[in-house]
Amino acid sequence: MTEVLAPVGSIQALKSAIYAGADAVYLGLDLFNARIKADNFTLDNIKEYVEYCHLFGVKVYITFNTSIKEKEREKFAEYVDIAAKSGVDAFIVTDLGCVDILRKYNVPLHGSTQIGVHNLAGAIVLEKLGFTRVVMAREALFEDIKEIKENTNLEIEYFVHGALCVCFSGGCLLSSIMSGDSGNRGRCNQPCRLKYSSSFDSKEKYLLSPKDQCFINDIARLIELGIDSFKIEGRLKQPHYVGEVVSQYRKAVDNALCGKNQDIDMSSIKRAYNRGNFTRGYNFESSKQIIFDAINGNIGEVVGKVKGNRKSELIVALKKPLNIGDGIKIINKGKELGGLSVNYIKKCGNDYLIPSNKYFEEGSDICLTLDNNQVNKYQNINPKIKIRLTLQAFLNQPVKIIAEYKNIKAEIYGDIVEKAENRKADKDSIKKQLSRLGDSNFDADIDVLLDDKNDVFLPLSALNNLRREVLKELTQNILNEYLMTQQRAEYNKSLQCFYEHENTDFRSKFFVEMDEKYISQDVFDNIDEKISLVLNYSSKLGQFIEIILKNGLIKNKIEDIYLKLPKVARGEDYRILDKFLQNHANFFDGILADNLYGVYLAKKYSKRLIGGAGLNIYNSKAKDILGFDNQISSVELNKNELIENSIIYAYGLLPVMTLLHCPVQVNTGCDCASCKYNGDFYYYDKRGQYLIKRTKLKYCQFTLFNQQKMDIIAKLPKGNFSFYLNLLDCNKNKIIDVLKKYSINSGVAEQNSTCGHLNRGVK
Repeated sequence: MTEVLAPVGSIQALKSAIYAGADAVYLGLDLFNARIKADNFTLDNIKEYVEYCHLFGVKVYITFNTSIKEKEREKFAEYVDIAAKSGVDAFIVTDLGCVDILRKYNVPLHGSTQIGVHNLAGAIVLEKLGFTRVVMAREALFEDIKEIKENTNLEIEYFVHGALCVCFSGGCLLSSIMSGDSGNRGRCNQPCRLKYSSSFDSKEKYLLSPKDQCFINDIARLIELGIDSFKIEGRLKQPHYVGEVVSQYRKAVDNALCGKNQDIDMSSIKRAYNRGNFTRGYNFESSKQIIFDAINGNIGEVVGKVKGNRKSELIVALKKPLNIGDGIKIINKGKELGGLSVNYIKKCGNDYLIPSNKYFEEGSDICLTLDNNQVNKYQNINPKIKIRLTLQAFLNQPVKIIAEYKNIKAEIYGDIVEKAENRKADKDSIKKQLSRLGDSNFDADIDVLLDDKNDVFLPLSALNNLRREVLKELTQNILNEYLMTQQRAEYNKSLQCFYEHENTDFRSKFFVEMDEKYISQDVFDNIDEKISLVLNYSSKLGQFIEIILKNGLIKNKIEDIYLKLPKVARGEDYRILDKFLQNHANFFDGILADNLYGVYLAKKYSKRLIGGAGLNIYNSKAKDILGFDNQISSVELNKNELIENSIIYAYGLLPVMTLLHCPVQVNTGCDCASCKYNGDFYYYDKRGQYLIKRTKLKYCQFTLFNQQKMDIIAKLPKGNFSFYLNLLDCNKNKIIDVLKKYSINSGVAEQNSTCGHLNRGVK
């Protein structure tokens, strides 16, 4: 199976996708989907449009790809029930804490890219829980995709075109922190598309804005890797974007699979939407080719140059035509100067005049960003199914009409055919009447077989009824045929809990993440309680823990030691971590996992398991399904939504983005061979500075932290909670002060700190 999977944010986009040749579409309802700002579909019309797609042989995947709060589970279950009964082909799922609800039906589960699966270990977790497909993180390496394909039965879905999030899949909190509009709830305000400066360069640029992704020339390679579904991004895009992009990828897939040689029209793709002239992503290109720091929006296709300016008009030289209704941008030396609509166009010698009240520099590029012909093409498009209608009318026999589509047939019989007294039936009139298919989904070739020995009479009203009835029956027969081949799932052999082990009560009230160099007896002298120590992986960590064990500190003040794994472990990085645990697992009591691969490793090495802040855990059922001993409640929950008996992220800088491109390269122009990384650095906006730290195994990953430090000491919620204290950026005296005030549950919050979402939460 190889499919072209289209984004559908509206009814007209759905029709455009079908018309352009999509094999499947993905769409959302008005709640619980990550594009809540799209038009979307409703509980009232979802069954109608699922059947509409199935009529054309197109699969429908419903996106339940947001995080679900505890109090929302009942409403979520209602939506799942209606979606399942509408006959959808799969659920695209983000929140694993709701898998118990989803597995009540026989609808296949697809693990959303927001889960962040990027290696075999994470994929195995999904497969064991009953998932049939994984939507790979956009940052996944080809070697990991190949390994998943060879070692699981999962289908693999991969984003091949459209907008690229700068943050590692499913991990961005920037919009959430800024405004309460969480990307994990479908409301991202895209602050990554704003300008930032850096400690490398004070000039403001779009430092966090990637180009759009385009793999249309790499389809054959991706098929060889084992990609089953080529996913196009764009549920917030217009119908003409969906139609044009899907049609070109349809050709590319058919070329690769069927040996066709259809021309790919890059011009139509660029005109539909083009941010940065595209990137081929993390497997093909360097960071300098992924980020587009000059312009953050659509730059379309260059169609000409500015030749000069007149009063209220622009003189342009065109290499490709413009039409009335088109939209253009003027770009000069990588800078967007402005835009305008083409309300008229006049010939002027070899050049043209278009309206403009603004002066634009000569030599600037004319970029077509809205092709009015494209828009009009898909504005009212209605795809049709080609069928054959055959009418048979023989004297003294029932009139019969047959509708055929492929190997599917419908037959309807009417009244006995009578001899014509005055007006005899003729083929042309009958064909004309039967061809009046109106707003049906069919287009027909029509045959009429009349009694060649007798003149017969057929009333027109009877023909209308026959046509309506046979189309109705054919529609139902097509849908029935679809249901017979529709993929369904069985969950009786799936693990109800991925890591079932003997959960033990936590004795520690504090989980303290800190730099190893400050771990000493005197640091903990001012607190009576023991702590659980959280240590980030480093190649020398095993040697350091041996020292802790030898000096006896663990017996006095440290209850448990947890290994905190990096958010991302691609390729060789995963093998490095696995080898480290092979050698040093006995040093650790547990693993803190910010990604599913950490859940897998905890089970592999029989370690206690904490669900980290990076998993963005919204509800208590995640613990039962994945097998956590405890979990850090999502930092997006308010004090009334926190998971009972969980851990609260109470103090420290909060990670808001994980970056897998290299911001050092983006800012300095260096490459890995001439790396100019020299320690922590900063990005700046009008609000302040964002610290960026690097983690390096074989590959580098960078963490961007919120500007304000979390410190909830003055807002401690009531309940039986533990506290997570991130003390990595603290010196020894600061560590002592923080531990002391949290141990007595009293103190003053640090200046310019924040309690995050404890009061407001997210929408």
